[in-house]
Amino acid sequence: MNDEIIEISSEDKSTTIRLKEKTKKMMEALSLGKETHEEILLRLIKIANQLAAQSGTEIYHKGGVIGTKYERLNRIFSIKRGKKIYSVVCTFNDLTIIDMLRKGGHIQNYITNNRKIPQWELDLEIVNIKEGKGDWISPAVFKKNHDKIEFSLIYFACVKQVLEEAFDISIYEIITEDDLFNIEKWDKLYKRYNLSRDSFYHDIEGQLKMLE
Repeated sequence: MNDEIIEISSEDKSTTIRLKEKTKKMMEALSLGKETHEEILLRLIKIANQLAAQSGTEIYHKGGVIGTKYERLNRIFSIKRGKKIYSVVCTFNDLTIIDMLRKGGHIQNYITNNRKIPQWELDLEIVNIKEGKGDWISPAVFKKNHDKIEFSLIYFACVKQVLEEAFDISIYEIITEDDLFNIEKWDKLYKRYNLSRDSFYHDIEGQLKMLE
């Protein structure tokens, strides 16, 4: 279970971790260029996750068409909103290879003729959810017991977390509850990081339209 709590609030916070001097030096010895400590850790975590996967997402060509066969990943997130803490089981597409292509566009076998990275979707789905020490319930039951806004806040908080981890990015535009529902801010960050428009339409815009 992931012990990190994703807090939905109006403030952006940072944390510190304690390392022995020997551990710190070992980590710094693994740096590439002028990586920060956080960048080193994120890269090592991504490598570890990649090695642990039995099979990953694959990009293939068939009949002149490029396609993506996704591996589905599962995570448990902790979401804090005010005094409420939710545990959320999510499943979503593994985007590891997409991130590799974004950082190394020279990998010719996976690039289309116009040298653009294939479009992708996160397709995040909430499988189960519980509040505090309560029982696990389905999204349908949760929506009956809460309003749609509460469920959507949890959904978008999870999407933000996955995107930040998958692409080693900081989504500073989206911090507060209002930000999570602001399609202009989502659109701005997708354009800033050149993320998939298919993902924007499906994972963000499509979900927001369901609230109308």
